[in-house]
Amino acid sequence: MPPKTVTSALINMLEDLNDMQLKKFCSAILDRREEPRVRRVSLEGKTRLEIADVLVSTYTESGAKDVALETLGEIGCNAQRESFAKDTGPLTSSYGNIMGVKTTGASWQTAQQDKLGYSGVRASHTMAETDAGTMQKYKSKIITVGGKYGIDPALIAAIISRQSRAGNALDNGWGDNGNAWGLMQVDVTPNGGGHTARGAWNSEEHLCQATEILVYFIGRIRNKFPGWSTEQQLKGGIAAYMMGDGNIHSYDDVDGCTTGGDFSNDVVARAQWYKNNGGF
Repeated sequence: MPPKTVTSALINMLEDLNDMQLKKFCSAILDRREEPRVRRVSLEGKTRLEIADVLVSTYTESGAKDVALETLGEIGCNAQRESFAKDTGPLTSSYGNIMGVKTTGASWQTAQQDKLGYSGVRASHTMAETDAGTMQKYKSKIITVGGKYGIDPALIAAIISRQSRAGNALDNGWGDNGNAWGLMQVDVTPNGGGHTARGAWNSEEHLCQATEILVYFIGRIRNKFPGWSTEQQLKGGIAAYMMGDGNIHSYDDVDGCTTGGDFSNDVVARAQWYKNNGGF
């Protein structure tokens, strides 16, 4: 069956949202700081058909698709997001091109995990390659989750490599002295992430939860720094995944508060290696 038009898919998706979900969806659209922006009067009191028309007239069909996918992810309507993506054809990422993100790679501190005599992008690539064999066990799940949320699977693999060394650094699924869960290390501490772990440590459900957190923080960084390029916002979202968006103050010092002072730079470099060499 050929993909539906974006307009018809938008109408179907909006009809699938309950009233509270629709309210959250419209609020998130109004909160967007990137141009073009939707005026409040254009959405308040409008029918779902009228809202779909506003989105297409504001963003064009292709732009409305990306905005809708991003917004559904931000408000946690993942079933509707997945259905909308299928209705409109191959899922495309609105979060930027990981290969276009500038990176300095791993710090000396991080490189010492593997007792490397060098740091930087080369060190990140070496550590990604070290984890590549084990990573293959999760490849199918990673690709599925990446497609579901519009996140490059290579980026998910890179976070798994950095956070848990593809699971090899975990103790019965736990890392960070029992404060973080699973391959992507979801923070469960009350004063940290405060999340309730979902699924087994190596499950698709865990990867979904962690990727939802990543998508949330990319959105937070987009709103906080609307003048950044899409790739800069992606890098900022990766750093915020580790330390929260409140600790991101400038692009030049995006990793200033992250562990090792290099989290997003290291993850980006690993992702680029997995994109070129890992089959993601």
